[in-house]
Amino acid sequence: MHQLREYFDGSATGTDYAAQYAKRMATILDNFDTEAIGRTIEVLETACANDRTIFTLGNGGSSAIASTFVNDLGPNTIVSGLPPFRMMSLTDNVDSVTSLANDSGYEYIFEYQLRALMRPGDVVVAMSVSGNSPNILRGVEYANNNDGTTIGWTGFAGGRLGEICDVHVNIPTALDEYGPAEDMFSILGHMCATYLTMKRGRNLHH
Repeated sequence: MHQLREYFDGSATGTDYAAQYAKRMATILDNFDTEAIGRTIEVLETACANDRTIFTLGNGGSSAIASTFVNDLGPNTIVSGLPPFRMMSLTDNVDSVTSLANDSGYEYIFEYQLRALMRPGDVVVAMSVSGNSPNILRGVEYANNNDGTTIGWTGFAGGRLGEICDVHVNIPTALDEYGPAEDMFSILGHMCATYLTMKRGRNLHH
């Protein structure tokens, strides 16, 4: 099924298409697994309480969301007297990403960073629309094999990533819905960050 193509073919104008896209997002929001995102929040909160590091990773648009999630949940939730969320996006270090991709292969860019940085008990949040990106899978498999806790956010049917993560949040989407899936990844990040920020006693306004 190619959902967005159907909306495009049935739209006379950009306004029509925008309305169909918005309706589709409303449907996705009404049907995603809220219990799984609740478990994600619990894992993140436990990691913070135990002074563990939370690593995020993704490719393309998902890498940008992985980076933004670190900003939203890391330094922006600092409260005096409470432990901080110790976070790092493995897509932000351009030197490491490009050197590993060039010298060892793109499929190793996350695994090798985790080999250098991850400690037992740390958390890896992996975002992949297909759930089948080799570099994502290698990173998650390394974490699983070295006492890490893994969280996967996926689109489509979840792919291999959905099968190997400790916590899996799937956004069931059609094969052309990379945009809606990544839109949801951003929303999931905001759900986690806003809840945990307010739970720490911070307001969301200035």
